Amino acid sequence: MRICYFADSESIHTERWCKHFQSLGHDIHLITYKSKQIEGIKTYSVNMGTLDVSGGNWRVLLRFRQVRKLLKEIKPDVFHALYATSYGITGALCGFHPYIISSLGSDILISPKNSRIYRILLKFAFKRADLIMVMADHMIPPAKELGAKESKIVALPFGIDQQIFNSENRSVPEDEFVITCTRNFEPIYNMPHLLKALQKVVAEIPNIRVNLIGSGSQKEELMRMTEEFGLASRVHFLGKIPQREIADYLNKSHVFVSLSLSDGNNISLNEAMACGTWNIVTDIPANHQWIKDGENGFFVQIDDVDGLANLIVRSRNEYHELMEKAVVLNDQLLREKGIWQINMQKAEKWYLQLIND
Repeated sequence: MRICYFADSESIHTERWCKHFQSLGHDIHLITYKSKQIEGIKTYSVNMGTLDVSGGNWRVLLRFRQVRKLLKEIKPDVFHALYATSYGITGALCGFHPYIISSLGSDILISPKNSRIYRILLKFAFKRADLIMVMADHMIPPAKELGAKESKIVALPFGIDQQIFNSENRSVPEDEFVITCTRNFEPIYNMPHLLKALQKVVAEIPNIRVNLIGSGSQKEELMRMTEEFGLASRVHFLGKIPQREIADYLNKSHVFVSLSLSDGNNISLNEAMACGTWNIVTDIPANHQWIKDGENGFFVQIDDVDGLANLIVRSRNEYHELMEKAVVLNDQLLREKGIWQINMQKAEKWYLQLIND
């Protein structure tokens, strides 16, 4: 099977999809708006310069003829766009079938609410798509509101690779209380509130250590806040690192924190669960399928800095008691719907079904 992905080559999600299906023996091609090449994958760059992560990249739609020309050269059996707005809409303009759009979160949960034009274009794209993959059940109603037929929508969390993310080598330090966050430094992930909460707890937890794994437009601001709050010796900016290194940090962490304002499916949370952390996450729909409040994590309200600070302290004080339940529940929930290899088997079946139809 020849599969052509249309997606961000800098995204770990794109790399995972491409390399997984290549490992199964399929012929994989990638068309991307970024200049980065994925090693071992036939990558075609339609270079658009710097794209704004907050949206408004309308000029990408004007390149659909170039993408369509590449599709005629590649001749794939299936064409799959990862992200519904920039890539999904442009892919729909190409008129290729079978065509799949994966929505990852803010592309249908936030962007259409902020822009009438996005709503119109997404309705057009979903009408043209043969299958729409969303990350979780709570994304099905918004997809339907954008004109997607229910018969075309499937919920498919990406899930975690158990060979990388597991708790086999878990070992948390006794002389430090370690918190790790693997969300990028963009407004949607609400990172300043973590630093504000840390400022409130550092006197009570003087041995706290915080690992921030990621990158983004707010990095300089976050580093400035770290200095201003007197947290420079405790907060460590680790940048973007390979998945195995992320797993190693999570295995040495007591708590994982995610303060996202919105998510499709919180894969970062799934990875942390697999590594055996206690979890503090925002009370949003995406997290409700994975966290049972007080059993394998705590919910915190968006922007509740004092509440977050209190939950960090409680997690430290009650850590061993809390983890007795959490380990079993994390494993159970992930086995039910959070394993990458099992979920990709479903994706492969849908590919073959579309091709045969």
